[in-house]
Amino acid sequence: MDKYPKLSLIVPTYNRANYLKECLDSIINQNYPSLEIIVTDDTSTDNTKDIVKSYIKKYPFIKYIKNEKYPKGPNGNKNNGLDFATGEIIGIFDDDDTLNEGVLIEMVEKIFEGYDVVMGNCKIISNRNDNGKFAGKGLKKSGEVDWNNYLCGKISGEFWSIFKKDILGNKRFDTDLYGGEGTLWRGILKNKKIYYIHKAVRNYRINENGVTHNMINKADKAIKNYERDIEYYGNEIQKFCPCYLAKIYKGAAYFAKLSNQYKKAFRYIFKSIKLCPKSKSSYIMLGVIFLPNVIIPYLSKIRVYLKYKLKQND
Repeated sequence: MDKYPKLSLIVPTYNRANYLKECLDSIINQNYPSLEIIVTDDTSTDNTKDIVKSYIKKYPFIKYIKNEKYPKGPNGNKNNGLDFATGEIIGIFDDDDTLNEGVLIEMVEKIFEGYDVVMGNCKIISNRNDNGKFAGKGLKKSGEVDWNNYLCGKISGEFWSIFKKDILGNKRFDTDLYGGEGTLWRGILKNKKIYYIHKAVRNYRINENGVTHNMINKADKAIKNYERDIEYYGNEIQKFCPCYLAKIYKGAAYFAKLSNQYKKAFRYIFKSIKLCPKSKSSYIMLGVIFLPNVIIPYLSKIRVYLKYKLKQND
């Protein structure tokens, strides 16, 4: 691998012109010597295209590509960008986030040491109590990452990574899912060398219109995220960490309830209880299934608030 290899950063975007300049500037200011930025646009209706075209005049390593091949949505738009990436190393970067100074060279230098994937943490940018904190949980220091910890959910939250293009091959994100990127990554990362840098490489903006916050409104799609994990990795997860598989079933039950698929909801929650009978949260979820959907968002807010207060009191 030549120093420095070509790095393709894919920026999927949709109607985020108000954030896009800051995002692009943070990537350009990395001064990485062999960079390709691919802005893949999911048919924005604001002035996104004009902004990117103005950047292209000054920075010819930026490409603007419309998503006309894949179904509209976050996963299809990412797939569109992946199809145009020509670098030996790839990263996918949210259009409303920014990179911290000098992190690309630092991360690529770890690739030189023989790692397939290099990941760093993210600093939360929000108007909530978690502003400025790490978004990624489960890793306390720099070092190699055990895939089993990823499989079993011991590593969670938001991280940011770059990876060798050849470990992806022709695999792409499932466009039937809303989010659910972990379903692809669980398979790709198995038997790969992964290194974690214990610092914030990315500033992660909590956006109320983001995928995570919209999942409740797209419960019929969100449930598929959990069902795919169960289908693809259920046996393996049950072997190493049955209580984490119980948590996945509980998530499936939650979104089945929100999408009024009550038979599924009961089937999944009883499976969750069977896998991990000591889990109090599964029994709580069983009770939640009987409640009207309209009060669920309020219960979620109360749960988040109480969780925060408990942490404060520790």
